[in-house]
Formats: sequence, structure tokens, C-alpha cells
Amino acid sequence: MRAVGAIGLWVGLARPEALMAAPKKTAEELLRQALVERLVVRFKYHGRARRVEPHALGRVSEGRLALLGWQVSGGSASEPPPGWRTFILAEMEKVKLTRKTFTPRPDYRPETTKLKPIEAEVASEAKAASK
Repeated sequence: MRAVGAIGLWVGLARPEALMAAPKKTAEELLRQALVERLVVRFKYHGRARRVEPHALGRVSEGRLALLGWQVSGGSASEPPPGWRTFILAEMEKVKLTRKTFTPRPDYRPETTKLKPIEAEVASEAKAASK
């Protein structure tokens, strides 16, 4: 009888709505959060793991959403990190926020990026201090 009672309790607690997790954030939502909170992100891009300080989110050719960031570590087909890179969001996999924060790079120049238009960007130190 005790086993039946325990099973009944478990079944009562295991309602589908109680088991549903909060919806996962999209890569775009995670990157927008990383820009606001100045968080380093990690993801896979073209089969290589990357760690990146995100600086801007915007559109490149054909209106594709892309991230401009300073790649801190990981692989690259073009040249080894560190350095500025543009990543197409549709080609990014397993985007995760890290707990590591960063200071925007002093050589970040939004007006010289391939992103046209820029939809979101990291606040500079001067902008952050004035808020």
C-alpha cells in the first residue's frame, strides 16, 4: 500500500505542464544579452569552437544577420586568433554565454564594419559611464 501511495504522489507531481522547461533562447537573443552584459560567448562555427567578445549585431550581404566580434580563442580557417571576425548567425551552432565579462576593444569602430545596418552593439566605456 505504501508503494501505491508513493506512485500516486509521483504521478500527481509529474503533470506535463510541471515538466516543461522554460523555452530556450535563440542565438540572436543570447547574443543581444551578451552585448548588453558584455559577456564572452562560445559557439561552433564551420566546425570549429570559438570564444568571442561580441561587439555588434547587424546585417551583411543579402540581409543576413551577423555578429562582429573579437575572437579570443578557438579555431579559424583564415588566420589564428585573436582578431576581428564577422560570423553569420545562421552558420553558428551551440551558442552559449559564459560568465566572463570583457571591456569593449578600443579599436572597435562601428562605422568601418561590414554590418549595414547595425541593430545592436556593445556600449563603449564612455557611453556606459554617462548612463
